[in-house]
This record gives sequence, C-alpha cells and structure tokens, in this order.
Amino acid sequence: MKRVIAISLMCILSSCATTDSKDASKMSQATPSKSGFDDGYMAKVESQATQRGVVVRWVHPPKAPKAKKDGQ
Repeated sequence: MKRVIAISLMCILSSCATTDSKDASKMSQATPSKSGFDDGYMAKVESQATQRGVVVRWVHPPKAPKAKKDGQ
C-alpha cells in the first residue's frame, strides 16, 4: 500500500514540473483587450492545457496590464 502511495505521489509531483520555462516567458507578454482581461495570455494557457489534456477554469482571470505612460 505504501508503495502505491509513493508511486502516485511521484507521478503527481513530476507532472507539475513539466512546464517549460521558455513557454512561460512567451506567456508573460500581455495583450490588452476591451474586456480588461489578458486574452492573449489566457489563450496560450488554454492552448497548452488542451494539449496536455487539462481543463482550465478561470476563477480570477488575469487582468491586462495598464499601458505605460511617458516611455516608462
């Protein structure tokens, strides 16, 4: 029984480490929209989730960043 639990935990924890850091840098680029949410980021996350067989439910969707003023 302990062996089954250990193997299950290894599988679960290893699946969390499969996100590629290169993908994360691409996803951080914001695309503002009229809805106020970062639709580009959300689309990329949902696309990757679909490829991995995961369903995404946005409880608090990411807000699009505000435009920077005066070249800041």
